[in-house]
Amino acid sequence: MLGVLHQFLDLKLLIWLFPIIFIFHDLEEIITIESSMAAHKDKSPKTNFVELTLRMRGKLGSTAAELAVSAAWILLIISFTAVMTTNGGGFLLFTAILNLFVLQAFMHIVQTIMFRGYTPGILTSLFLLIPYCFVTYYFLVEHGQMNWHFLFTSLPVSLIFILVFLVGNLLGRYFIR
Repeated sequence: MLGVLHQFLDLKLLIWLFPIIFIFHDLEEIITIESSMAAHKDKSPKTNFVELTLRMRGKLGSTAAELAVSAAWILLIISFTAVMTTNGGGFLLFTAILNLFVLQAFMHIVQTIMFRGYTPGILTSLFLLIPYCFVTYYFLVEHGQMNWHFLFTSLPVSLIFILVFLVGNLLGRYFIR
């Protein structure tokens, strides 16, 4: 089945799709964050996970405007990485960010299960992020750009990118008051 994708996709196209997939995913989150926060705020009973998630979302930015500033910051980094990667370098950074998107997609699934209802980003996680990430991993391996050693090497870089992306949340809270 994945062989059929070679007719329609190549690695360069997949790299350029990364910012576009991110935009669609974050648009879902931006559009639905405030209504979702309101819906889950007074819902009971709340598990420890739900309480922690709501507190973290409140601290990291729970308005659409704050999330939009954060998304713009992340989009800038993803776009820069896509440019670097399509020009022959940056595969480590690209893979590190791809790892984070796989993690984020699965966190959306966990949150949806724990909240027992819709959470912002779940639809695009299921239908865009997860398929995109796995197809991209496949193409990276096919083109000799990734192996197990490279994947494990990219994991610490992914952890650093978490901090870099959190700067976007701080910018959102700073600029949107």
